[in-house]
Amino acid sequence: MYLKALGTLLWGILILYLQVLILPMLSLWGVQPLLLLPYIIFIVWNREQVVYLPVAFLIGLLYDTLNPDTFGMYALIFCLIAILIEILRIPFEKDSLVAKFIAIGGSNLLYGIFSFLVLGISHGFNATLYRLAPLSLLYNALFSSGVFFLMQLISRLSLSIRND
Repeated sequence: MYLKALGTLLWGILILYLQVLILPMLSLWGVQPLLLLPYIIFIVWNREQVVYLPVAFLIGLLYDTLNPDTFGMYALIFCLIAILIEILRIPFEKDSLVAKFIAIGGSNLLYGIFSFLVLGISHGFNATLYRLAPLSLLYNALFSSGVFFLMQLISRLSLSIRND
C-alpha cells in the first residue's frame, strides 16, 4: 500500500510539473485549464481513501506554493473535491458512466465557485471576472472530461509479452 501511495504522489508531482510548464500554452482567452483536477478525480476513482486524501492535500499544498495569492485554497479545494466525489459515487456502480460525468461536473462546479470567490475577494469582482467565470467552468469541464477518460483508457491498457 505504501508503494501505491508513493507512486500516486510521484505521478501527482509529475502532473503538477506538466500543469506549470505545459498547460499555460493551452490557455484560452486568459483561462488556463487545470490538469490536476482530472488527476484528483482519477485517483479518487482508483485508490483507497487513505491514499487519495493525503495525496490530494499534498498536491494542493505544492500547487499553492506556486500561487502565493491563494495559499491554502487548492489544498482545501482538492480535499473537498475528493470527499465530494467519494460521496457522489456511493449510490452508483464503480464503472458507471453517469457517476463519472456527475463527479466531473460536480468537481468542476465546486472548483469554479471556489476560484470565483477567491479571485473576486483578492482582486475584486469586476466585469472581467464575471465574463471569464462561465468560460473557465466550461473549458475546465471539457478538458477534465477528456483527460479523465484518457487516464481511464491508459490505466486499463496492459502489456503482454508472448514468446512464440
